[in-house]
Amino acid sequence: MKGIFNIYIIVLLAVLMLSCNSKKETSSLETASKFYTDSIFSSQLAENRKHNVYLPTGFNRETKYPIIYATDGSNTIENSFYKLLLDSLIDNQIIKPVILIASHSNSKIADSTSSTTGDGKKVYLQYRNFEYVNRQPTRPEDSLLVNRFRNHIIYFKDELISHVENEFNQKLDKTDRYFYGVSNGAGFGLSLLHAYPDKIGTYICLSTFGGNIQNNLWKSNVAYPDLYLQYGSDEPWFLKEEADFLKSTYAELNLHAEIKEFNGGHDYNKWQEAFTETIITLFKI
Repeated sequence: MKGIFNIYIIVLLAVLMLSCNSKKETSSLETASKFYTDSIFSSQLAENRKHNVYLPTGFNRETKYPIIYATDGSNTIENSFYKLLLDSLIDNQIIKPVILIASHSNSKIADSTSSTTGDGKKVYLQYRNFEYVNRQPTRPEDSLLVNRFRNHIIYFKDELISHVENEFNQKLDKTDRYFYGVSNGAGFGLSLLHAYPDKIGTYICLSTFGGNIQNNLWKSNVAYPDLYLQYGSDEPWFLKEEADFLKSTYAELNLHAEIKEFNGGHDYNKWQEAFTETIITLFKI
């Protein structure tokens, strides 16, 4: 663990050193890594959907790469972090080259009338909240949201993955596909893991909110994907309860899961540290 922490510190220093020159280097070197935003039209969601693309230095269409499919690609905090982190780890030969695809969610306000916090304040729910969590709205005025979760999960697993792997000539199976998400994005990942276990082989889920974890039927004859899950010591108690449930379930099914608690709360800095630690474990040269 100390070695991983030291590598993480080195990576963060490299990120700070590279940040000032990253744009210049990207534009001047033909073999440099790429990070850009693309989009496809989703027939399931009846709209254009954006996703970020990271291609490693020296990307070659004839080479097969692991692909990390992430949620919350529209988050600017994550955007700047991804490229600089992966550049540092790959270019310094700490991990093997990978592709990262970060799907954007729809931030348009979907519901501003029915949800309130404990102090009575209204919560302005976005389409994202219905895409990542299976809320199953029933009001007539929510007709556009009724199938939002189902349609979004089909978009993610079929339309997005198929488009990306055709675009970059990647002939992959589940063992080469990885998922990364935090908070509701991680909850979406666990829903995907349970409903479609043959699509993606490994999941990284941090501070998971959602996913219907304990109410799902976990079948003994299903080879569920490998799971790397972390939650914070200062987060709500039910995250630990759900983590303990998953740890027990995976052990009973004789499947691989690494589940642990980090010191802290619902915090991007903690998630970035955990993500770094996990991909070094998964892709270490």
